[in-house]
Amino acid sequence: MYPTAQVPPAANAFVSPRPCAGEVIVACDGAPASQESLFNAAGLAGLALGGQVHVLGVCEPTPAISAGMEVIPPPLEMDEMRRVQMLDDIRRTISISASGDPNWSTEALLGSPARMLADEARTRHAAVLVMGIGRHNPLDRLFGTETTLATLRESTVPVLAVGMAFPRVPTHAVIGMDFSAASLQAARLSMCLLQGEGRITLVHVRPRFEHPTADWQAWDAEYSRTLPPLFEQVRQYLNPPDTMHLETVIVRGDPAPALLAFAQQAKADLIAVGTQRHGLVERMIVGSVATRVMRTARCAVLAVPAAAVPASLVWPVPPTDPALTAFPGSGQAA
Repeated sequence: MYPTAQVPPAANAFVSPRPCAGEVIVACDGAPASQESLFNAAGLAGLALGGQVHVLGVCEPTPAISAGMEVIPPPLEMDEMRRVQMLDDIRRTISISASGDPNWSTEALLGSPARMLADEARTRHAAVLVMGIGRHNPLDRLFGTETTLATLRESTVPVLAVGMAFPRVPTHAVIGMDFSAASLQAARLSMCLLQGEGRITLVHVRPRFEHPTADWQAWDAEYSRTLPPLFEQVRQYLNPPDTMHLETVIVRGDPAPALLAFAQQAKADLIAVGTQRHGLVERMIVGSVATRVMRTARCAVLAVPAAAVPASLVWPVPPTDPALTAFPGSGQAA
């Protein structure tokens, strides 16, 4: 959550109310439980982004049975029956939900849920993928088997993960601002989801450690000097309407815990962050800031991958300012 060198110039102020176009894809298994908030978030995203809502279910194929030296595959018609049943369940759930819309298109596919959802969102050029926040047990945290988190790691489009407490219209979004293009896009999407009203808080997390050296003190002073103009540049770029209150906050600590603590104290409805790709080991054991936030957040989470940032948004700033490079040993946020 430390500054990176990708802040667009202030002259290119954001004027469009819709930072991206495309369908809103909703991941649904057809179970009636917990779908109300999911459909509410989908309808809100569709209205805010101007996209059609497509409800997509993915039925995982039945595994083959090992019998000694033989592997017995399940009957071909079994998975097709399960897929058809899931599609019927999805349509029925939409019809009985107060937040559902019978005009939404529906589809059920066979395959690995995380991979299929990410692939379909990419192929259909979706604006956002709406999912529920899944289980939170230790095995899920270690192996990444939660569908939402696994999809986030595969996705090239923004993922909006909501829980049962997601409000009909969110009023306060906390943005993890590291001054990257992905965090700017996260802020723009959040402004849309708040429908141009409410409160946006840009939170930048500074390193908490202190080195008892003159070099660290000089770097820390330079860091402090750089942040206000960066925030002002972002504010001008986002160009919030008069009906929206935008504030900036600087906290110290590790990015994910500090961001979560602030959002919980502020009673935020949404946390939005940019994400970056990681290696396999990092994804399984360490995880990104977005993964850590999604695992423990008590509110909805919007994660925007770098691949989802429009090319027109990325204008690299030459890293001539020492405060744009983290102090050696501090580590970089993701």
